Amino acid sequence: MTQGAKRAAKTGRKTTRSRKGTRGRGSKAPATAGARLDAVLAWGVVRWQRLRQAAASRRMSVGLAGLTVLMIVGVGGGYYLAQLFVGNPQPRVAATTRPTPPAGTKSTPPPAPKYASIDELPDLPRYTESEGRPRPVFEERPPTTVASRRAPPDATWARNAIAFQDDRSRPLIVIVIDDMGLDRPRSRRVLDLPAPLTVSFLPYARDLQDQARAARGRGHELMLHLPMEPMSSGMDPGPNALLTTLAEDAIRRRTVAALESFSGYVAVNNHMGSRFTTWRPGVETALKQMHTRGYAWLDSRTHAQSVGGLVAEELGMPHVDRHVFLDDVDSSDNVRQQLAETERVARRQGIAIAIGHPHDATIKELAEWLPGLRAKGFIQGPISIAIKRRGRWE
Repeated sequence: MTQGAKRAAKTGRKTTRSRKGTRGRGSKAPATAGARLDAVLAWGVVRWQRLRQAAASRRMSVGLAGLTVLMIVGVGGGYYLAQLFVGNPQPRVAATTRPTPPAGTKSTPPPAPKYASIDELPDLPRYTESEGRPRPVFEERPPTTVASRRAPPDATWARNAIAFQDDRSRPLIVIVIDDMGLDRPRSRRVLDLPAPLTVSFLPYARDLQDQARAARGRGHELMLHLPMEPMSSGMDPGPNALLTTLAEDAIRRRTVAALESFSGYVAVNNHMGSRFTTWRPGVETALKQMHTRGYAWLDSRTHAQSVGGLVAEELGMPHVDRHVFLDDVDSSDNVRQQLAETERVARRQGIAIAIGHPHDATIKELAEWLPGLRAKGFIQGPISIAIKRRGRWE
């Protein structure tokens, strides 16, 4: 036994040695095996957390580096593909500069238009459902109101009517041109005709408000040409037409959408609609929307059994009927015959409302016929004057 051990046995104390270099000054080694194990585990946890932090830092760095590489590869690959499929673009000036023909060469005329009229354009609704056969002339139905009546001050049809001095001593002729707005060149030619015409725009035409403003600036009155279902399923009245297969709410929503397509018009008339205008529930739903907004109704009478005028009368809504179609047969001879018939109807009943379309023959014959109306004793007026005369509106 050593001297230290003997002294410890005599005094009853344990001797401990300082372990400099393994612990901090003043620290003591764990006294028991359990304490040593706890210390080892704590040291392991600390090392593990440090390792995880280091690994996370490395992953972030690797991820940023990978994203940078992908961006560089994507830009470079996109440029390569653009060159492969498109090639080097030519200078802008060279692409838009018109070459100068050699001296002494004759310029060739531009090629003739591929289509003679809008009727031949593919994928567009047809103008008319007459299929080239003339439809009957309708006589004026006698109004049920005998006493004169004053239009409400907020009536839209009266507010949007053009200024016009009516001469009630002369028979009135109103020329309505339907299907305006799709064929822009021919629509502009219609606006060049002697005013006032009544031009009815389809709600799906482009730049509708601008076209309507131009028409009003030329002295013409405006209408909305509302697409409705024809008898023939092979004819397309255009998008969002009123159909007999629609529920009441759908008819209401389509009518409102069309009524809001542009502003400044006086009345609404039907585009096609030989089937829909004979279906009273649908007609009532549509005309109620027009009436509550203060518009008038022109029944184009594409079918003899149309109930549009009757429903309008029951609603107390200003309305008139079409009498003559000018161009069911699209030829100059037929248009001239129908214009003569328009004169006969006007002399017989005091009012004649004739509907035509922006066809070449119609535009040509109207340009020759309209200037001579006054000399024949007629007055050319807008649809609002016919509404006032027939309904005795003041």
